[in-house]
Amino acid sequence: MGCSSSTRNQFFAALSANLLTLSYGASFGWISSSYLQLQDPQTSRLTLGTLTKDDLGWVTSSLSPGGLFGVLFFGWLADKIGRKRCLLLMAVPIVLHWLLIATATNLIQLCVARFLAGAAGGCGLTVIPIYITELAEDRLRSTLGTISFLSFCSGLLLINVLGYLFHYVTVACIMIALPLVFATCFAFKPDTPQYLEQRNRREAERSLKYYRGIPSKESLNEELQLELTRLCKSTQQMHVGSDNNSFSWSDFINLISLSYGGVICWTSASYIYLKEDSNHFETGVLTNEQLGLITAALSPGSLAGAFFFGWLADKIGRKRCLLFTALPMLAHWLIICFARNPWQLAVARFLGGTIGGSSYTVISIYITEIAQDSLRSTLGMITSLALASGYLLINTLGYFLHYITVAWIMTIIPLAFLVLFAFNPESPHYLAQRNRKKAERSLRYYRGISSSSDANEEFQQELSRLCQSEDEKPRKLQLCWHDFTNRKARKAYFIGLGLVLTNQFNGCLTLQNYMTFIFEEAGSNLPPMISAIIVSVIVLVGTFLSTHFAGFAGRRTLLLGSISGIFIGESVMALYYYLTSKGYETSMFNWLPIGTFSLVQFSSTFGILSVTTPLIAELTPPKIRSIVVRVQIVTMFLLSSVITKIFPQLSESLGMSSMLFIFAGLSFIFTVFIAIFVPETKGKSIQAIQDSL
Repeated sequence: MGCSSSTRNQFFAALSANLLTLSYGASFGWISSSYLQLQDPQTSRLTLGTLTKDDLGWVTSSLSPGGLFGVLFFGWLADKIGRKRCLLLMAVPIVLHWLLIATATNLIQLCVARFLAGAAGGCGLTVIPIYITELAEDRLRSTLGTISFLSFCSGLLLINVLGYLFHYVTVACIMIALPLVFATCFAFKPDTPQYLEQRNRREAERSLKYYRGIPSKESLNEELQLELTRLCKSTQQMHVGSDNNSFSWSDFINLISLSYGGVICWTSASYIYLKEDSNHFETGVLTNEQLGLITAALSPGSLAGAFFFGWLADKIGRKRCLLFTALPMLAHWLIICFARNPWQLAVARFLGGTIGGSSYTVISIYITEIAQDSLRSTLGMITSLALASGYLLINTLGYFLHYITVAWIMTIIPLAFLVLFAFNPESPHYLAQRNRKKAERSLRYYRGISSSSDANEEFQQELSRLCQSEDEKPRKLQLCWHDFTNRKARKAYFIGLGLVLTNQFNGCLTLQNYMTFIFEEAGSNLPPMISAIIVSVIVLVGTFLSTHFAGFAGRRTLLLGSISGIFIGESVMALYYYLTSKGYETSMFNWLPIGTFSLVQFSSTFGILSVTTPLIAELTPPKIRSIVVRVQIVTMFLLSSVITKIFPQLSESLGMSSMLFIFAGLSFIFTVFIAIFVPETKGKSIQAIQDSL
């Protein structure tokens, strides 16, 4: 009322788009609002009768894979066909979702409906924020951004109210109206000025006029002319070197990280088969001790891989070294296919672990050396996302297929990596040490510059800095005992060791390796593998969100938030196990193991698993950094080997609740340690960090 036309237009556009978010919120809460009706033979329309708990698990969990698909597909599609068309297309799976709900007579139809709703939700979580950000004025951006969350919560309220008043089929028919209203209201809105600027300046100008409340016949005032100019400039900069290949090749290189994510969770995904398939192994069913040996073999492999591949990358180059890593990865999956005793599985796990050592060293070096400063953090994020995607992939495949079939499928990834990665150049930094012409060609490739004549001044300066830094590397500094024993070095090593202990003894990595075992012990309503899939999706989402949050919070803040979340999750989980073991009625809290485990894993992605190593490197004096960081990583892998090996025996002798109470107690101690001793390094130079010690 009384607001400017620009404000009205922007609010109306945001509200129209978020009708989809409202509908997704309703889809998200549909199970809880319809559960009693689906369980009642008189109200259920399903030919199979009422839903069992296992059926309910399938229907509930189908939303998350759809969300993952929606994020990837619609996020890509928004750049191809535009934000507006992509959002209009999003209405299709929402309509299909409600139509299937209204007509479903079997479990598969309900699962497909939920998958479609998840896909629409994935689109909403990615494209709608982009759409609002690109059309909004600075003064309205934060306000318009909150509408999405309000719409989602309104959808939850709406579906529960309707579910109380009407049959779930009637509710589905009513909810079809939302995406139809959206399509009617949204179809006449222009696409965002920023997207249109990439294609047609006049269309971008008309769009900007609409969202700024300027009549189409009037010309832009000086302020809007400046905004349009800035928009054009930013778009041109975005398209300089539009053939920039950093993103595509970092995707290909992280096929190895994707496969390694599968290696990490393989024991968890295959636990049920390994414990029950007595005819497959010469030694019979695996004991807890043998399972601990197989799980723990990963860590010594990672230790060996970090040393070997780190050395090999300097000898034969980053590219050849990474191509070589595909061989032990391929061997890992093939040995699992043919293994007949636990020692063969342990060897396979050791080989798979070596790829982890490569992922933590060579891949990060390679990405750092090919990336522009503006893309380095984004490209680094892809490794974490690839690992989390590997967790989800192996748990999903492990639910549907036998572990040997899964291993055969996973051999495709290293083979695909060999084919896709073989044709890209070596990193410019490595080539600069040997051949300036090859380094220039490599740098041109990764900056999307076709020939030397097209090279701009910025490129020439980068090439000069690169070659100069390699020509003028200082001679190896002579180390003395005092370098390791002075006050700053001692304090840095003390904090680093505390971070290593925090990383390993908080329990998140150990629990991740034995995920299905933990859910089986908990007696959850959902099958252990379904629970593992849900947690993997949450870890993937948490990893994605943490990469954006990390830019606004310091490392110390991330660590405190991360370890606090782990402490809370493990404490509640331990209490649940304890009360269950004592015979208390806990059936109404069967969802708690999944919820608290998800909190632990989600929290770990925010800080403990991502910040520890960079923070140790920042705190360590440069002169001894290489040696100290290596020692800390060795300590980390050795501790990981011991903990994963003895966890099955300890949980069997002490009980799961005792183990979780121990992890929670240690997490509390580590929270106090971080709060007192770990300094904040955000925005500080290396020298400033050293001065603060």
